[in-house]
Amino acid sequence: MIEPTHRLEFMNRAGSRLDCTASGNPTPNVEWLDQDNNLVTTIPKVRHILANGSLYFPPFEAEAFRQDVHWTNYKCIASNAVGSIVSADVNVKA
Repeated sequence: MIEPTHRLEFMNRAGSRLDCTASGNPTPNVEWLDQDNNLVTTIPKVRHILANGSLYFPPFEAEAFRQDVHWTNYKCIASNAVGSIVSADVNVKA
């Protein structure tokens, strides 16, 4: 696993992306967990899971700020039939 950065700070009008990549046989599935270890899902116009497993935060207006999305911790988990590996926490601050 190539771990994501441990800290991501970005401006709301710029947006940002967290990448996490893993290789293995069979090919691992990359997912994201929130700070409560819940599986992260797409929230339209707020947070997207891209096809490559990256977590994308599109640009947003200040009024659309969500602490549970834009000021929290995430971690990446890569898993396949052989096992799984979890990254260190990534602190996100928009």
